[in-house]
Amino acid sequence: MRLALVSLAIGMDTLRTNPLRTFLSTLGVIIGVASLVAILALGDGLESYSRQQIAGTTDLQAILVDSRTIRQVDGVSVRRTDAVALTPARADSLSAELDGRALIALSVSGSAWAQVPGDSTHLAVMVIAATPALADAGRLDVAAGRFLAPSDSLAAPPVVVVNLALARRISRAAAPDGSLGAVVALDGVARTVVGVVRGSGETQLAYVPLDAATLAGLGENGRRLPTALVRVGRVEDVEPVRAAVERWLGRYGPLDGNFQIQSARQRARQVSQGVLVFKLVMGSIVAISLLVGGIGIMNILLASVAERTREIGIRKAVGARRRDVLLQLLAESVLISGVGAMLGAALGLTAAYTITAAIRRMSEAQLYAGFSWSTVAVAALMALAVGIVFGTYPARRASLLSPIDAIRHE
Repeated sequence: MRLALVSLAIGMDTLRTNPLRTFLSTLGVIIGVASLVAILALGDGLESYSRQQIAGTTDLQAILVDSRTIRQVDGVSVRRTDAVALTPARADSLSAELDGRALIALSVSGSAWAQVPGDSTHLAVMVIAATPALADAGRLDVAAGRFLAPSDSLAAPPVVVVNLALARRISRAAAPDGSLGAVVALDGVARTVVGVVRGSGETQLAYVPLDAATLAGLGENGRRLPTALVRVGRVEDVEPVRAAVERWLGRYGPLDGNFQIQSARQRARQVSQGVLVFKLVMGSIVAISLLVGGIGIMNILLASVAERTREIGIRKAVGARRRDVLLQLLAESVLISGVGAMLGAALGLTAAYTITAAIRRMSEAQLYAGFSWSTVAVAALMALAVGIVFGTYPARRASLLSPIDAIRHE
């Protein structure tokens, strides 16, 4: 340990005696590490932005599970009386099976006549009976109030959450919160509005708690069973989560006979492959940048060995060992890499934040650089590795010099 500290001190003194050469050798590492940090920060930011767009604008991360209520008998479709229903209790069991890897919500859609306060007109409304998890699993944007809660199935009077189109008919006001607290009759059942959600255009929607009474009201033309929406957190998790869902559903008999599972499997694979290719390409660019910086260090150290051949010979003649010479030159290489890593990390982060700020000004893309301490740690370790790898050959070459030949060197 003491020998390493002494070597670092001697190496620092040596580097200070020739600041121009030290700066030029450090410049290659600065550029390499700056490129590394900037690319990692931009890559993390771009990946995060892409995942947000995929999650918010596509159904690639959604898996739909439906109970089969129809059976084909002699070419005739016959409604099943033994269909396996997905109940809230079974949804909780599936959620425990997936161990937090996905959000699970149940819903049933139907239609109803709605009558708003002070208006005798009956409105045609699409009713969605759902569990509270639909707010997160369905990416619903609550504009005012709240979404359904677990206790709402027992609430008296019953509650309802409406979308903006229906909220405007209820309150005749532009503000979403104008309809909160109003009473809406759905098929004659008075319900209090507790929340407003955005979206769905001009279609008038009403969300009500999923319970036995609601299912009975929505199933006038036959038995309706809930659909399970399984929303995974990452597109790479679609396949393993779907496999886990299929294994869980297998407990209730033959999978194909009882349930139908839908997911964009092929598109999810393509997106996962695209993310992997993006990371590999970014890694290749980073490797090239660091390779250039490492070659610069090696060239400078080789020139330093040539200039200091007589000095090395004298040191070995007075008792310096091969290990002493090797450690001194390696210490110089590590110092160059360390200083270059610190300056390069600062420069790379500055460049990444500047570039993303310019992108946000020139476009509507909310792209931000993805800073993390792991990025800085990777840059520091890579710089240290470059210093050791590319400094080893010049250091070993210097340590093998013969003292007599080195002293006689001109």
